[in-house]
Amino acid sequence: MALWGKKKETMGLDIGSSAIKLVQLDETADGYRLTSFSVVSLPPDAVSEGAIKDPPVVIDAIKEAVGKAGVRGRDAVIGVSGHSVIMKKVSLPRIAPEELADAIPLEAEHHIPFPIDDVYLDFQVVGEPGGDDGKLDVLLVAVKKAKVDEYVAVVEEAGLRPVVVDVDAFALANQFEVNHPDSGREVAALIDIGASVMKTNMVRGSAPIFARDVPFGGHNYTQAIVQRLKIPWDRAEAAKCGQEIPGVSWDDLVPSLDAVSRELSLEIQRSFDYFASLAESERVDRIVLSGGCAKLPGLAVFLGARWGIPVEMVNPFQTIQAPADRFPAEELRAVAPMLAVAVGLGIRRPGDKPR
Repeated sequence: MALWGKKKETMGLDIGSSAIKLVQLDETADGYRLTSFSVVSLPPDAVSEGAIKDPPVVIDAIKEAVGKAGVRGRDAVIGVSGHSVIMKKVSLPRIAPEELADAIPLEAEHHIPFPIDDVYLDFQVVGEPGGDDGKLDVLLVAVKKAKVDEYVAVVEEAGLRPVVVDVDAFALANQFEVNHPDSGREVAALIDIGASVMKTNMVRGSAPIFARDVPFGGHNYTQAIVQRLKIPWDRAEAAKCGQEIPGVSWDDLVPSLDAVSRELSLEIQRSFDYFASLAESERVDRIVLSGGCAKLPGLAVFLGARWGIPVEMVNPFQTIQAPADRFPAEELRAVAPMLAVAVGLGIRRPGDKPR
C-alpha cells in the first residue's frame, strides 16, 4: 500500500484522539472549494497516541461524521501518526530516478527500528537533487503494517473505501502548500497539537525537510488540571476549553496550564534542536500552530516569546473557497485549527504524487 497516494470526489478523514474530523473539497479551475465538513467527538480512550483502542466506538463516530457532513461518495483519504510512524531524512548517492524505488528498502534497513517486512515504506525527495555534495536527500517514511491495517479496517467497517493512506505530518504540509503558494525559501514549523500526539513538519517553501511525532498534547493539560484541582476528567476538559464550570475559575487553571506549556515548549525545542543537527544552515522563520490544543488562550504568545519568532494560527481555508451562505465565517474560524490535517488529506487524490 502506497502512503502517497480527478476527478473522483474524496473526503479527508482525520481520525484523531479527541474527534473524527471530515472535510470534502471539490477541485476547481481556480483551486479548491469546500463542499462539506463535520467534527464528531470521541471519548478520551477510544484513540490514544495514534492507536485505535475501541474500534466499535470509532466506527460509529465515522458513520456519524459522514451522515452529519452529508458527503457524496465513499472514497476516503486517511492519515496515520504516532510512534508506529518513523520519518527520517537520509542522504543517498545520486542515482537515476527509476532506480530510487529499488534502493529505498535497502537503505531503510539501516534506519528503521522495525523489521522491513513489518512496515509499509515510502519516500519523498527533499531539496534539490544532486546538491553541492552530489547527494540526494530523501525523507524516508515507514509505518507498521499493523497500524495501517488497523485504520483501514475501521474505515472499511464504517462503509468507506480508503484510497490513500498518508501521514498526518505530511497532510499539514499539503494544506500549507495550497494556502501559502508564495512562501519562497523560508522555513516554517508546522506544529499540530492534538489531544495525544503533537505532529511537527518543517517545510522550506512547500517541501518537507524534517518531520517528527511526539506523544504529547491536549490530554496532558487536562490531566494536570485533574491532578491539581481533584475534579473529574470531563469537568477539567470543559474548563480547559473555556466553558464555565461551577467552582472552577480561570485563575485556578493557570498554574497547571503554565506548567504543561513549559513541558510542551521543551518538546518543541527538542524537535528544533534535532532539526538543527540535521540541517546546520537552516533556521525556523515562523511557527504555524494547528490542532484543537493550539486554541488554548495565551499559548501562541507564550511560544512566540520563547523563541522570538512569529507564531500564527493556521487558516487551512485561506485560499479555499468556502461559500458564506453554507459556511458562516465565524463558524468556520472556530473549527479551522482542528481541520488542518483533514484539509491536507482532502486535497489528496489517488495517484497524485508521481515520482
